[in-house]
Amino acid sequence: MPSPDAPRIYYYTPDHDVPSWGIGMLHNHVRLLRRNGFDAYVLHDRRPFRISWYRSRVPRVYLDTPGFRPQRHDVLVIPEVVAARKHLRRFRCRRVVFVQGSSLITLGLAPDAAYESLGFEFAIAVMPHVKAILDRYFSIPNACVPPCIAPYFFSDGACLTSRQRKRRIVLFPKRGSDDYHTLERVLRDRLPQGWRLVEIVDRPHRQVARLFRESAFHVNVNSQESLNATVAEAMAAGCIPICYDAYGGLDYLVPGGNAYVLPNRHIFPLIDRVLELVSRYGSLTRELDAVRGRGVETAQSYREAITEKALLECYRRLLL
Repeated sequence: MPSPDAPRIYYYTPDHDVPSWGIGMLHNHVRLLRRNGFDAYVLHDRRPFRISWYRSRVPRVYLDTPGFRPQRHDVLVIPEVVAARKHLRRFRCRRVVFVQGSSLITLGLAPDAAYESLGFEFAIAVMPHVKAILDRYFSIPNACVPPCIAPYFFSDGACLTSRQRKRRIVLFPKRGSDDYHTLERVLRDRLPQGWRLVEIVDRPHRQVARLFRESAFHVNVNSQESLNATVAEAMAAGCIPICYDAYGGLDYLVPGGNAYVLPNRHIFPLIDRVLELVSRYGSLTRELDAVRGRGVETAQSYREAITEKALLECYRRLLL
């Protein structure tokens, strides 16, 4: 149990119930901190909100609870995309920004604002390229805490060959994306007989894991991500990703090594690669099995134990 004088750590999580592993990671930080004796909570706006797509048993507190007010030595962790929200600025406590996407940094800052002017004293970065951006452009002390992949995505080794996989392509829908519209339209028209497309939309996280553990390929056309979560999850499950490099993706993607990787917005070359791989699927077994195996190996870098170790080092530094 934490000491009565120990600071409470609140991870602010917007009341947003659309599946997002960025939100999942807020919950996982709280879970890992509590497992190690820290007094940590998920903080939502309005009671009784809770996410429905991910099983999370961490304690929640709410801003609309009468009398809720962090103490000066407490820590409020705020995602970068909502860093400047006015209703969070009234609290006189320690503030940490959690940066999970470099493209979201300026979106979350008020015009002409800087992290220091908003009261932030520290930043948590999820990937090496994010840490480098914070060091170079935002001059805020920080630490890198890599994300983790949920353990139920990792294949048990029973389905790591192409012959054991269903001829199914799992798509990550990006609504409003011209590239995604083009991808879906062309693949539905051009996929050879026997192949099937499935979108991972409005599905519980564990159901997505089952799809990945059974399917041949995962296609993701997000172009602005840090760790593109579904790409890493697919690797863990032995489902071969076909994706863009995205900004920062090359922190862990090896084109032709652990995934098939195209430059951002090269949608028709990406579609060509998908159609080539499915049309030659039976003759590419050795190559595909090698890519799949290297993807599983890469995913080992995002095991929970690695995240936990970095997270504890971060907070021991912060709370000294």
